[in-house]
Amino acid sequence: MNRLAVVVVALLVAACGTEASSPALTTGPAPSADATRAASAQPAPATGVVDPAPGSDSVVYAPNPAAIEVAIEAGHGGCLDWGVPDPSERGPAYAEETMTLAIARELRDLLAADGIGVIMIRDEDEALAGDDYPPLDCHGPPWRDVNGDGFAGFGDDDLPEGTRTRDELQARLDLANLSAADALVSIHINSPTQDGVPVEVAFTETFYTDETAWGASETARLAEGIQAGVVDHLGAIASYERGDRGIAAHNFYMVAPPLFETTEERPDALRQPTRGGLMPVILAEVGSITLRQEQDLLVSAEGQAAVAAGLFDGLAAFFGGRDLAARIGLADAVDGVPRPVDGDGPPFWPAAVPEGPLGLRLTNTGIATWPEGIELVAGWELTQQPYLARAPEGLDRLSADVPALGPGESVVVEVELPAMPDRRGVAWISLRDGSTTLADRGSPALQLASEAP
Repeated sequence: MNRLAVVVVALLVAACGTEASSPALTTGPAPSADATRAASAQPAPATGVVDPAPGSDSVVYAPNPAAIEVAIEAGHGGCLDWGVPDPSERGPAYAEETMTLAIARELRDLLAADGIGVIMIRDEDEALAGDDYPPLDCHGPPWRDVNGDGFAGFGDDDLPEGTRTRDELQARLDLANLSAADALVSIHINSPTQDGVPVEVAFTETFYTDETAWGASETARLAEGIQAGVVDHLGAIASYERGDRGIAAHNFYMVAPPLFETTEERPDALRQPTRGGLMPVILAEVGSITLRQEQDLLVSAEGQAAVAAGLFDGLAAFFGGRDLAARIGLADAVDGVPRPVDGDGPPFWPAAVPEGPLGLRLTNTGIATWPEGIELVAGWELTQQPYLARAPEGLDRLSADVPALGPGESVVVEVELPAMPDRRGVAWISLRDGSTTLADRGSPALQLASEAP
């Protein structure tokens, strides 16, 4: 029996669909760590000297497009996760994982042409958390326990349901978080059913969470832009009726915040990420695979280009309305994308605090000038997790003067972190305006470990 038949018959894939019981609409195994990125590696200016915004004709962020990083996650992928298989059984080219990757690559090209940095969470048919299951002729990397629940693998009756999926999605979130992406776009194609029977309808729907500090504002705004863009571009070329289901706050795994304690709405900690997205994250069900006409359109170059154009427009609207935002990085860093480490745990870890003076490059990535009095803050927390899912208690002000940077401007400052712990810890570094940090607005903090992984 071939691989497609085995996967379909065994129902091994947690595919997208309106009746899917798993909270992870995404089943994705993920990509290689070769995340593509249009990096801006410029010589560091003298400490304290403001580097002017370069300016550009970028549609997404004209002041300094190379300072923006967008993470793109093509839903599903890998030997064990085809997403929604082709209902018409026409082959792998018509499966969800294939179409989402093609759309992701189209979006990557649009963003790169606009000068925007891109992190491809998956750029091949690969998995980050393991893909080794010989019974289905899958001989990928060995399994990893990425979310730290003590389980890893696939196909073992003793494993909790969805173990492989949760580890895979956590690895994808870790890659986006440690790359300090400004936004994470997860691309999917829906498979609506009623009583288990596919329904031949076509629509677009976008999911997000409103349970982060920035969810009801920044993430909702990103979701609205993405939804409007995809609906407009697909509707312009579809020869059939399409629906607009709008945006919905729903804690699917890729968009959910970490679960620090169970609630009535979220009773199962195993079904929630250990480390949720630290930036606005949306999951776009761009279309429906169950309507043959829609599936054919989404397989076509024209349809994929239309979806990518809609996603691009949504991102442009988001960044065009983001007022206070920042990128914080090591001053001498050429590439902020983490590389995977060996082992059977999480593949992605933060860099260690460098020896000597700590130089940081601060860049204003919003459309508003930073307020006077904005300050750098930092704090340590002891942890065996790769990095922190939220800010530690008691952030200390760092002794560095932060200028009121205009949009796209940057500056290098030297700081001294609070005393490093004598056991493994992670430092969280952000900017604070009054009582609110920019991490609370969806600009990921810089995280550095006291020791290398």
